[in-house]
Amino acid sequence: MLKDLSLLIGLQELDLKIEKNRIKEKKLSSQIEGERKRVLELEENLLKKKEMLKHIQIERRNKERSIEEIDSLLAKHEEEKYKIKSNEEFAALEKEISQGEEEKNKAEDILLELMEREEGLDEELPVLEKESKQANKDCQEKERIFRADLDSTIEQLKHLENNRKKNISQLNSVLFQRYEQLQKTRENPVVLPISNGICDGCNVKVPPSLVARVRRREEIVYCENCTRILYMNNS
Repeated sequence: MLKDLSLLIGLQELDLKIEKNRIKEKKLSSQIEGERKRVLELEENLLKKKEMLKHIQIERRNKERSIEEIDSLLAKHEEEKYKIKSNEEFAALEKEISQGEEEKNKAEDILLELMEREEGLDEELPVLEKESKQANKDCQEKERIFRADLDSTIEQLKHLENNRKKNISQLNSVLFQRYEQLQKTRENPVVLPISNGICDGCNVKVPPSLVARVRRREEIVYCENCTRILYMNNS
């Protein structure tokens, strides 16, 4: 039973290291994914702004053509003034000219807004391109570092899991099943020492008779309160 207890303590140490490395593996993978996501978001934003600029430029050109057409029409109406003979026709033409000028003013206001937006994007895009390029460079460097650490962690995990299999192969199968059951129902660790007559798992005093049985190390002894497996802390 002394051998089984030693194997069990060793198995738990391996499991705790495996758990720690799995957490680290997950964190590193998340960090790599986070860096990639950041670069992707910057690239998508840059593309969105470029598409926005393209759309604004098309709108601006359309609005400029529209204003040119209105100017042409207004010039034509001005020439027509000299050919009109009745007051009614003159009044109707003046109304058309007034409507044309009003339409032109609105178009010019929109054109001015479009030009301001275009100018703003023209200034913003180089900054975004530089930021995106730098983020991509930073991402590659960080990913290189994270990837090296991740590969090392995965390799360490394989080593630990191989050692775990060797340990389990030497362990009493019933005891191993009990250990795994405890892991499902109790927080790790589930194999704990008695320190100053107290169970390190639940902090409850262990009866002297139970302490004596643990000290003899002739059998696997469970805490009467939390059911964890006990051993003596010799330190």
